[in-house]
Amino acid sequence: MELLTKPAQAMELRSSNQGVGRTVDEGSMRDRRSLLLGLTLSLSVLDCAGAPHVLYHNRLQSLDGILTRDGVSLDTATSRGTAVRIESHGETRVRLAEVQTEAAEAVVLTYRGHLRTANLKGRAYLEMRCSIPGKGELFARASQDASTGTTDWVAQATRLWLGSQQHAQTVRLNVQIEGAGVVWVNNILLAQAPR
Repeated sequence: MELLTKPAQAMELRSSNQGVGRTVDEGSMRDRRSLLLGLTLSLSVLDCAGAPHVLYHNRLQSLDGILTRDGVSLDTATSRGTAVRIESHGETRVRLAEVQTEAAEAVVLTYRGHLRTANLKGRAYLEMRCSIPGKGELFARASQDASTGTTDWVAQATRLWLGSQQHAQTVRLNVQIEGAGVVWVNNILLAQAPR
């Protein structure tokens, strides 16, 4: 098989036996580049005084570390490779991870990931919950970007601005589902940056 690279957005593969060309989409590389670029741009827009620091990154290639197991399985045949599959029969919160933050004054936490839905009779979105010692719990949701019905992969992000008196010790990374259907989750990330 002979590989001919072109400066265009696709590569052409030609088989020496058949002499037939076909186009192969570079989607997975483009997805990785767009996630990195999206995170960089998202955090730079926040007017942060310092560079963001990734506290947690999980491509969700296995169920290791997933806290909620009910209705959760691993799907190895999605268009983005392996992803966590969630079968929901009603309102549910799936806890994907708990992360300890780094001690810092006045930070911005950003939680990003990719979601896909099938026959969802409600909405699905990323949710981040932070325990603040002596003050209770704060949360942020990507509900404005919620997925519903049947969708392809979409990137979602939510941010939480914490003041100098609001040091979060534990951050819970969730997927909130409001209804019955199937939701896939892939490539989640939590970053922290000074405000």
